[in-house]
Amino acid sequence: MRSFYNRLSVQNRVILTCIVTSILISLVNLYLFFNINQVIARMGELYHTNVVLEELSEGLSSVQGSLTEFLNTKSSDAMEDYFRNAQSYQGLLEGLDFTGTAPDTAILGENIRNLSDSYLAYADAAVQARRGHIIERYMNDYASASGTFDAINDYLYRLNLEQFSINTDNYNSLVGSFRFLELISVIVLFMLSAVNIALIAAFTKNIMDPVRERELRMEAHIREAELKYLEAQIDPHFLFNTLNAGAQLAMMEDAEKTSDYIQRMAAFYRYKIHGGNAESTLEKEIELVDNYIYILNVRFSGSIRFEKHCEEELLPVKIPDMVLQPIVENAVNHGIRNVEYPGCIVLTVTGEGDNVLLSVSDNGVGMSAERIAEVMSGRAGADEGKLTNGVGLHNVISRLELFYGKSDIMKLESAGEGCGTTVSLLLPRRMAEG
Repeated sequence: MRSFYNRLSVQNRVILTCIVTSILISLVNLYLFFNINQVIARMGELYHTNVVLEELSEGLSSVQGSLTEFLNTKSSDAMEDYFRNAQSYQGLLEGLDFTGTAPDTAILGENIRNLSDSYLAYADAAVQARRGHIIERYMNDYASASGTFDAINDYLYRLNLEQFSINTDNYNSLVGSFRFLELISVIVLFMLSAVNIALIAAFTKNIMDPVRERELRMEAHIREAELKYLEAQIDPHFLFNTLNAGAQLAMMEDAEKTSDYIQRMAAFYRYKIHGGNAESTLEKEIELVDNYIYILNVRFSGSIRFEKHCEEELLPVKIPDMVLQPIVENAVNHGIRNVEYPGCIVLTVTGEGDNVLLSVSDNGVGMSAERIAEVMSGRAGADEGKLTNGVGLHNVISRLELFYGKSDIMKLESAGEGCGTTVSLLLPRRMAEG
């Protein structure tokens, strides 16, 4: 092997040395990337138990709500909702696993299971008694179910706090491991790079300029390889779970304003993450707008005034998801952001026969008639008529027309520059079920 190496030209020695060291760097990178990704994956799973307990609490509330609705109305829809929610809750219970956890945690989990079995038994008995018009019996069973419901919620709350504390300790431990791996990766890559540069310098001391140029290109390639260890992508659900964890921690520390801010951010990003559904409701879309304005006002010290005038009975109306918030965002960024007077956005929701009229008005810079025509036709430039999330206003119009199967849904109005802008949507009144 030594004689083979000695027979090589200086140029080939340099090439062989670079190949060997590059392979070593790649192997080290692969090893470090694998371990770092393992740590990140474990971080993403840390607060899974808190998410499961939150889903269990929401499922229990759905069962109680549909049970109450059926006992009050005795409608077939309410009864179907109850049986569906009860079956879903039962499925969540079956997936609850506390194997290998601390004894106290296992006891709490077993209590939740046992109480849930009793709760569902009381609820089923109340439903059957209500269907049989046995008033005293269904009232007693409903009272027992409600008491058990409160007890389960108490256990879920205690278990959630306990798991949150344990998960936080584990998270801090994993962060330490991540930092250690990061430090090791920097040291190892630095050493390999230093050795590689030293070898190249020794072999190319008296090489001609073309060889020196190749050496510089190789060093640049090595420096690029050094940066690869920084590439680590965190799942958006980890961000969402971390926001929820931060909100719980702020709540435990009595930082109510901080907790409220983080919870609204978590709700905003949860809607964004789980977006892409075909439809939503006005209530959910308005809630998203509320969170968006709240976050902006925290960032900009409450400089945006937001007014709502909505008819309560129209909140369940179905509309395509992610329609209202981008329009409000457009009003903020292209209407009131750069005005020197207090900016105001007004959302109005009123009924007009079989239709619902939504309007978003601002007191901002306004638009000319020519500009309005360009935006509505999709002929505006790359930055004109474009929402900050990358979705053009014309795209929103197209989605509305596809969803409702009709045109002339959106109207864009302004009395001119400096007179504000109003975006109006005339939508068929389609009410969400349940």
